[in-house]
Amino acid sequence: MGDPTMLSYSDQLADVGYAVIPELIEQDDICDLIHNLPASSAGTRRLLDAPWCATLATRIARDQRVRDALPENAVAVQCTLFSKSKEANWLVPLHQDLSIPVAERVDSEQCSGWSEKEGELFVQPPVCVLEQLLAIRLHLDDCDEQNGALRVVPRSHRLGRLNSGKNHHECNQQGTVVVSVPSGGAMLMRPLLLHASSKANIDRPRRVLQFLFGPRKLPEKLRWPSSRCPLNFPTTPIAEVFSMTERNR
Repeated sequence: MGDPTMLSYSDQLADVGYAVIPELIEQDDICDLIHNLPASSAGTRRLLDAPWCATLATRIARDQRVRDALPENAVAVQCTLFSKSKEANWLVPLHQDLSIPVAERVDSEQCSGWSEKEGELFVQPPVCVLEQLLAIRLHLDDCDEQNGALRVVPRSHRLGRLNSGKNHHECNQQGTVVVSVPSGGAMLMRPLLLHASSKANIDRPRRVLQFLFGPRKLPEKLRWPSSRCPLNFPTTPIAEVFSMTERNR
């Protein structure tokens, strides 16, 4: 079997379910982002409501290295902050990301696991939807095994929706890979890829902005929340967006 890192980013995604772009944004932008993150928070799922975040989503989606991996007419549907630190430290067992935010409930046997998080409705849609999603984990800090990098089961994204028993079977059969990502880099990942993370064991932050992109139209009468970003925001520099936000307060 060939080295997947010799493939294009979209081909790596198809092959092993993930890829790493070492330099997706500049360090100056990283400093602006860190300065404007929510204070005293281990995480939030609602960052896409902020203009700077919607602008950043558009900028990421227009990057040629990302564009080829996105579904046609993609929309940014979520941005989640994961912020591990000495004060907020946790582990995540092996799992797939199976839920998406939606506008309202629908009556469909193909949809399950309805829940509400941070005032927003979530559902587990049909697998055909999950297969089209792309998660982009933008790292604001250097991340490796010592401060909670993801561990993944390569190629597990090809197996559809799995139960917990099958999760561990695939892990035992295929093993896991630690995905290290430098500050300013990004991990592209299919949400059906089995992944986990350990607690950080050093006093170094691990802040990640995880963007979720999906197809514009959904089946089963599902709709994205109306606030979702159609990726037509102007590509204004991040620092300028923050400056405009401050002036409008």
